[in-house]
Amino acid sequence: MKEDVSTLAEEIEKPEERKTYSFAIDVQHASRFTAIRKKQRREMADWASELAYNSKGKITRAQARLEARRRRPELWPTLDEYVEQAMRKRLAEEDLAGPWEPLTPAEEEVATLSGRGFGKHYPGYLITRAYDLPPSLVRQLRTAAIRVSEKPLTELEELGLLYHSLHYTMEEQQQRDELVGKVISAPRIVRQALERYGPWPRDERPPSAPPEEPKPSAG
Repeated sequence: MKEDVSTLAEEIEKPEERKTYSFAIDVQHASRFTAIRKKQRREMADWASELAYNSKGKITRAQARLEARRRRPELWPTLDEYVEQAMRKRLAEEDLAGPWEPLTPAEEEVATLSGRGFGKHYPGYLITRAYDLPPSLVRQLRTAAIRVSEKPLTELEELGLLYHSLHYTMEEQQQRDELVGKVISAPRIVRQALERYGPWPRDERPPSAPPEEPKPSAG
């Protein structure tokens, strides 16, 4: 019985196995991530060199590099961790937090399709990047995207405005643009997450970043 309890405890404590998922992100984000990764590599090398030097021969360079690798989660988060943290914060915001009705098997299958989804035109430039993430987080992401988009997509279909057309009146086009703006795809949520919670200066904002709140005037 004790062995069964011990085995169960180990299974509970075992972290969720990550899988690789691809998203179209802003090229500025990709560039910043590349810079962060290069900076981390330099810092890790410098940290290892300093550790070996200060040990006065007790620690070899190879041992110091291994210690730097062990300390990486604490001192140098991976890009996957940056993306995961940003996604969790965005999904916790009121408009996406739910609770949502779980996806049906058919909806889950559709949610896995790659390619450009229906939604608001992105004003910047996109590039596809892959990250290792917990499947439960990606399931939460896809569920929020589908459930939030259900109502505007249904309205577009009922109004006959689901697809582009040169024959729409100005009023119909405005109505369509408004509804399309409410459609939020999974990649769009990821971009919003990085825009709001990414590890970069707030003064370097990509085109789709939400407007900053006005600062209170002095006096």
